[in-house]
Amino acid sequence: MDDLEEHYQDLDGYFMETLCITWCEGRTLDEVAVIFGNGLDTGHRYTFAEAESEGFEAREEAGGITCSAIAGQLGSWVVVVEPELGYTGTDHEILRDLSAKGKAINVFSGPNSHSLDYYAATRPLTTLTFLEWAAEPFDRQGDQPHLLNDLIEDFSGKQAADFRPFALALTERLTGVRLTADWLFEEHRWLRWETYD
Repeated sequence: MDDLEEHYQDLDGYFMETLCITWCEGRTLDEVAVIFGNGLDTGHRYTFAEAESEGFEAREEAGGITCSAIAGQLGSWVVVVEPELGYTGTDHEILRDLSAKGKAINVFSGPNSHSLDYYAATRPLTTLTFLEWAAEPFDRQGDQPHLLNDLIEDFSGKQAADFRPFALALTERLTGVRLTADWLFEEHRWLRWETYD
């Protein structure tokens, strides 16, 4: 594990069972919020921990699953971090819309699936689905399924705990921006969108 992966291994410690982070280049923060289903800015600004707490409270009030996230600028990218139970950023229609004017990347790791999706100009360039304990660690899909081969050829992880820091480090290499704990615990725009069953 290199220094970059060690940085993201430490960052992963702030996430529990689910990690879902989306990067978008070419869209404004307002546009990203609308694509995620949030609508107009409510004026609420929360840290990652506060957004997680607000999401749990909203779920109890609504009796369903309320989606909650923080979204903020990081260099030329808008980053959306969904606390526990979030997975909206994995939706392929959302990734298509986010990437319509540029690029979008989502890293997801949950109880049963682990993936990195890389989109540009509405098209899925490559999707890497991590296969735990498999001889070949990734199932590759997309228009250019082998696009990232040079960046992933040295990966030898066997479990989700290996995939998470590797995928986040890979995303930094693709975006040129570093997600940090300081960023997570700054106040960013709070996104809350419709509940669903």
